[in-house]
Amino acid sequence: MRISLTIVFFVMAHIAFGQHAEHTTLPAKIDHAGMKGSSRLTLGLGHTHVSEGKRDGKTEWLAMPSWSFNFDYWLSDKWAIGLQNDLILESFKIEDHEGEIIERSYPWAMVPVALYKPGKHFTFIGGIGAEFSKGHTLTMTRLGVEYGFHLPKNWEVGAAFVWDGKWKYYNSWGLAFTVSKIWPKIHH
Repeated sequence: MRISLTIVFFVMAHIAFGQHAEHTTLPAKIDHAGMKGSSRLTLGLGHTHVSEGKRDGKTEWLAMPSWSFNFDYWLSDKWAIGLQNDLILESFKIEDHEGEIIERSYPWAMVPVALYKPGKHFTFIGGIGAEFSKGHTLTMTRLGVEYGFHLPKNWEVGAAFVWDGKWKYYNSWGLAFTVSKIWPKIHH
């Protein structure tokens, strides 16, 4: 399944970037209006928090460093679809609803999402995907919000807050600082 999802991600990226292969003059800046047909690639650095992690047999609040790598395609000025990928840079243990302890070794999440941007800065996120780790793949729901500032030359900086519910296992939340590059739709 991991290979299939990876292939889907790379095909989506190839299709989106392939549309922009022609050398055409792009606008110097875009804002929330005029996003239709645009693509956005985002890199985030943050922390993922697990309130009921296990360490040395004790239940603890864990805050672990994480990276995110996301791709979005804007269907309209307010709606987009995307693929969000997160990697937690540590191993940890959690207890499932039946009392079994499982180890999450550098878990990687891949979540297809829908995005809604009602105004200039906030974007709301929702989707269902999976978290992969040796031994267990967990189905998950993601809800979140981003806040971004547009910069010259189609760059954006911001912050993202996401909540992930791993079905029948555990919940986590993450906060990341993000940098995005936007490729506007090319008008012929």
